[in-house]
Amino acid sequence: MNTEQQRQQAEVGRERAEDDRQQTENQRNIDENRRQRAEKRREAGEQLREIERTGEQLVGEYSPRAIVARIVGIEERLNQVEVLLNEMHTQLQQLVNSAI
Repeated sequence: MNTEQQRQQAEVGRERAEDDRQQTENQRNIDENRRQRAEKRREAGEQLREIERTGEQLVGEYSPRAIVARIVGIEERLNQVEVLLNEMHTQLQQLVNSAI
């Protein structure tokens, strides 16, 4: 084999190596793109599950039954405050009458 043939074979070998390198790099890029898409799908799924949980919580907090229960609780507290205010009013009247 002469020098020219060796040079040509070496050049062919370098071209093959470069082609292999480019193909490997392209495959890495494809794999990375797939990984990123899978990660985005996973994140979207997590966000969807979080939205669903939030929706369920809101439904529970603002359902008619929950709102009525809150109103009843507030009414009970207001009744207690009214009783205390009436007792205070009575005591104040007694103090005013005793001071006269």
